[in-house]
Amino acid sequence: MIQNPFKVGDSVRASRSEDGENHEEAKVVDAYSLIMGEEERPMVCVEFPDGARVYLRSDGPDVRPAGEPEEEDAAPGGEAPGS
Repeated sequence: MIQNPFKVGDSVRASRSEDGENHEEAKVVDAYSLIMGEEERPMVCVEFPDGARVYLRSDGPDVRPAGEPEEEDAAPGGEAPGS
């Protein structure tokens, strides 16, 4: 059985557009395993402050723990490219 990294009530940052970018604050309202034949996927349903809900794979780039910063394009040494 796959362990889901999130549980109901967790605050997370989630990608509403499911593209792995533009994460927004959300709350986990359901956490479960989706079983399709031999495959099992950890899933969550998150609710955004405006009430919209989205179902996402919890082991992919669309859901992050709250407080984890959005990745930025930075050159080695922490400087922005072209600085």
